[in-house]
Amino acid sequence: MAQIGTCFALGMVGLNGHLIKVEAHHTQGLPAFALVGLPDASLRESRARVEAAIASTGLRWEPTRLTVNLSPAELPKTGSGFDLPIALAVVASRYAGVQKRAEGMVFCGELGLDGRVYRVKGILPQVLAARRAGFKKVMVASEAVAEASLIEGIEIIGVSHLVEALFYLGMRKMKERVAQLKTLDKPASPQVSPASAIDDPPDLQEVRGAFLARKALEIAAAGGHHLSFIGVPGSGKTMLARCLPGILPPLNDEEALEVTSIHSLAGTFMPANGLMRCPPFIAPHHSATLPALIGGGSGIATPGAISLAHRGVLFLDEAPEFQTRSLDALRQPLETSKITVHRSRAVTSFPAAFQLVIAANPCPCGMWGQLGGECKCTPYQRVRYLARLSGPLMDRIDLQCRVGRPKITDLTTDEVPETSKTVRERVLSARERARYRWKEQGVTLNARIPSRILRQRLDSATKDRLDHLVGSGRISMRGADRICRVAWTVADLKGRDKPTSEDFGLAYSLRTSHSS
Repeated sequence: MAQIGTCFALGMVGLNGHLIKVEAHHTQGLPAFALVGLPDASLRESRARVEAAIASTGLRWEPTRLTVNLSPAELPKTGSGFDLPIALAVVASRYAGVQKRAEGMVFCGELGLDGRVYRVKGILPQVLAARRAGFKKVMVASEAVAEASLIEGIEIIGVSHLVEALFYLGMRKMKERVAQLKTLDKPASPQVSPASAIDDPPDLQEVRGAFLARKALEIAAAGGHHLSFIGVPGSGKTMLARCLPGILPPLNDEEALEVTSIHSLAGTFMPANGLMRCPPFIAPHHSATLPALIGGGSGIATPGAISLAHRGVLFLDEAPEFQTRSLDALRQPLETSKITVHRSRAVTSFPAAFQLVIAANPCPCGMWGQLGGECKCTPYQRVRYLARLSGPLMDRIDLQCRVGRPKITDLTTDEVPETSKTVRERVLSARERARYRWKEQGVTLNARIPSRILRQRLDSATKDRLDHLVGSGRISMRGADRICRVAWTVADLKGRDKPTSEDFGLAYSLRTSHSS
């Protein structure tokens, strides 16, 4: 008579975890192992890993025809995290006691050929999904316990070998094997060491000169605005961009959990540091491909750089050197704060509420506009170089600041610039004013104020000036709205109830690169 063993696992599509029922059915017939339920290539390979891992426990039985079903069948499944639940379902189909103890638990882990259990990517969002589904226990690899334990309200069971998992599920004859395992050395996991976002951004005190650029950086932090720096090499563009996370407010619990889940899914999270509280800073190289920026891959898409920068900063250094199609792909996420990637097997959405910071030289040689410098580029080369940053993309960047090299007096003065801590206090105060003002609209940042609300708050003189600028073609309607948002941020930094003509003047100047 056929027997069925059942275990539960979780399949991830984006940040959404779906409960997967793993059923193992064995019956008499020619020996075979069939895996069904839309598995991808890495999951189909689990058949060999599971067979070897079970054999390493010492279990022996007559060969049968074995079928493993991953339900619901229409949902694509990917990854090696199904190894452990498949193996346990196979054993549960033979041992009723294992089946009984496995009820009410979720399992996740990759198996080695010797039966060892290894951690996989995305442990944090999987445990979170298990808790939301009502489960009380999750079994993971021992090295993933620290990450899984960041989720409260659910019991985490760590195992380093399939033998330990079977012993926990009631197979007492594994007791001697468990004792033997404790005397063996545990090799390091085959996982790649994560390389997460920087934890200690440089202090603004290290930046000398660049007073207008520092002001633009503060405005960007206070209002959540996008920012571009255009200037000659050595003017401090990269240093300024790397200082931005240091003046942003830390992530709250909900934001930290969301950001950490994305980095866990991408395999770039280091659980020893706890939840990510500092806004991430992601700086992809200019050779990055389109899938590397927006996310992708075969089958189910994985997070790209813009999702890893969620709630933080995406910095594109030497922006004109990026592929044009990659830069233009940022337009939609800048407006919607999310990215939806369509693949043949699934449609995946990731959050992408990042602040974009662009740095670029004014020309290929980098010396155009520098006092005492000699630019070797032709006018056509200069125009063509910055034209790689398309108009629709630049129209979505609120602050466009030109940066020059610091003067000798800036470097030798005894005056100490403000620290990141001092600037952060003003940023926090400005954000609190904006949060209080827009709380009825459900908006926390000035950069996110809906256009209809902006228009209601403008006086007739300001509306006339903006309409004149739009009518003359000097700015677009989107540009007019973004000038208003920046003006509100400038007013918040100065403690004003509403922006003045001076605030609008500064916002327009930074918007149109008329400052130097």
